[in-house]
Amino acid sequence: MSMSSINSRIIIGAIVIVSSFIILTGITLGRTFYRSAYSALEDSLTGQLYLLMADREFIPLNSDTNALILANSPLPYKHSNNNAYAQLSAYISQADGTILWQSSAGMKHQLPAIIPLSQGKVEHGKKVFQQYQLDGKDYISLSVAIFWDLESGKFPLIYHISDDLTLLNKRIAEYQHSLWNHLVAMSIALFIALFLILRWGLKPLREVEQEIKSVEQGQQALLEKTYPEELVPLTHNINQLILYERKQQVRYQNALADLAHSLKTPLAIIQGQQFNAANPHQYTHTISDAIARMNSIIEYQLQRASASTPTSHIQYLQLSSVSNTLINTMEKIYRDKHITFITDIATDSQFKISEGDFMEVLGNLLDNACKWCNKTVHITIRQDESTLHLNVTDDGPGIAAEMLSEISKRGVRADELTPGHGVGLAIVSDIIDVYNGKIEFIPAQNGGLDVHLYFKI
Repeated sequence: MSMSSINSRIIIGAIVIVSSFIILTGITLGRTFYRSAYSALEDSLTGQLYLLMADREFIPLNSDTNALILANSPLPYKHSNNNAYAQLSAYISQADGTILWQSSAGMKHQLPAIIPLSQGKVEHGKKVFQQYQLDGKDYISLSVAIFWDLESGKFPLIYHISDDLTLLNKRIAEYQHSLWNHLVAMSIALFIALFLILRWGLKPLREVEQEIKSVEQGQQALLEKTYPEELVPLTHNINQLILYERKQQVRYQNALADLAHSLKTPLAIIQGQQFNAANPHQYTHTISDAIARMNSIIEYQLQRASASTPTSHIQYLQLSSVSNTLINTMEKIYRDKHITFITDIATDSQFKISEGDFMEVLGNLLDNACKWCNKTVHITIRQDESTLHLNVTDDGPGIAAEMLSEISKRGVRADELTPGHGVGLAIVSDIIDVYNGKIEFIPAQNGGLDVHLYFKI
């Protein structure tokens, strides 16, 4: 499995964690059972040893020696029917190892005295447990030293009892086998459950993948399903990206149409020029200006195609000089109509807009007004403390009321018989939206069209 896959990472992580937990659990439970079993056996041996002490009665031979005899009665548990204690054996010895009594004459697993009395370290009542092997079998023994008070002084006796560990070790082995079998079965069931939960938990991601493929294949426009809240930001951002890319694609397509439309004016100027041998300089100057304008338009439209918002470094533009330049251009293009331009442009009018955008806006409005007017075009540019007002009014036939809300849409034309592309006002509308402006189309009092633009300063 590749570690670049989320599914693989989770599966490998779950296997490592669950396996570690199962192993540690098995080891802990095994050790706990082992200690519990041996603790219970030690408690049992201690109880049997106390019974041995109570059952064995010793009688000193005389007060001058350490010799003694023990009452010879059978060991009470030796003849018990409990198989758990069938292997018990015991003996009693002096500190020097001399055996005074033993439960069976043929007892093979005897232990020496705890510590020789000569070392002086025998402690009264101290229990000593030992494990040892004899003839390939494991045994456990308990030894306790008891100091009896006699007339001649304290006399130590060491009581020993031992048991065969074969049965206990077998039970521990059976428990360990059963424990690990159950833990392995439980871990397999847990792995299956984790896998199913993982498949269920990652299902929304697979659905996102399928929807993205459907979007790529054109089967759907956006991601439409409802996803868990953790994936909502992701799917929202993907939809935003899809919409942005589509807008970019539309903008690039529109930019080509806008470029063609924008080049129409300088091309019309070039086409309308007539060479005058008496004044060739004016002809070449006009052609050069038109070519320069075309280069500027191409650069501007390419810039517009790659940017959707005005940048922060745009400076305030003096609107009066640019407006007069456009008016002069229109006079040349529509010189046959002898249009009268009535201007009311404040010389201090300025707005934070690129020169190309402003020329595109006002140029298209003036071009439409000149195309449809009879004789007069009014241009007004005023500003107050918060708003820039720009009005372009013509005295033409106007536009039907039902068309006023449609003419700013790309490709829509008020008169299909008049040459044009139906993109001029769409360009104006796009630029106004970028600068958070507003455009209104109002029937003029003299029958023409009054176009109002509002920009917040």
